[in-house]
Amino acid sequence: MDQLANWVRFADTKATILTAGLGVVLTMLINNSRVIAQAMGESYIAASIVSCLATGTVVAVIWTLFWLVRAIGPQNRVYYARLNRFAWPSLVQATTEQLVEHTNQIEVRMDAWQQVLDLSRLAERKFSACGKAVNGFAALVLLGMGCVGASILFTTA
Repeated sequence: MDQLANWVRFADTKATILTAGLGVVLTMLINNSRVIAQAMGESYIAASIVSCLATGTVVAVIWTLFWLVRAIGPQNRVYYARLNRFAWPSLVQATTEQLVEHTNQIEVRMDAWQQVLDLSRLAERKFSACGKAVNGFAALVLLGMGCVGASILFTTA
């Protein structure tokens, strides 16, 4: 169970680092927003190219942010109605009597194995979302750098 909990934490760590990277790239884009806006006023070709790159960049930001929130967001529910002594969401509405009855009827290992399954599903969800966020981040970096680079070329030429 500890190993799976570590995998969940590892996925959270990866997503958190990627979120910091997203902040760095967004800062770079915001710092170059004047050049991008200026390039859009240079010519029809410049406006078309920079607008396409800027639109792609915005879509990549939204995609990346959506999947980062999915990866980092807390899991605070279980998908079954019974109690599990290791799954706090199942205990929120439980009474002491229900918990005592549950612990008398259900072996510890059954709850532990259910928690292992829950944690593996959670790790899979987080890693899947993190993978999609990484793809969006890669697109964001490429499109964002292309947008800034093209803007600089159009405004200095």
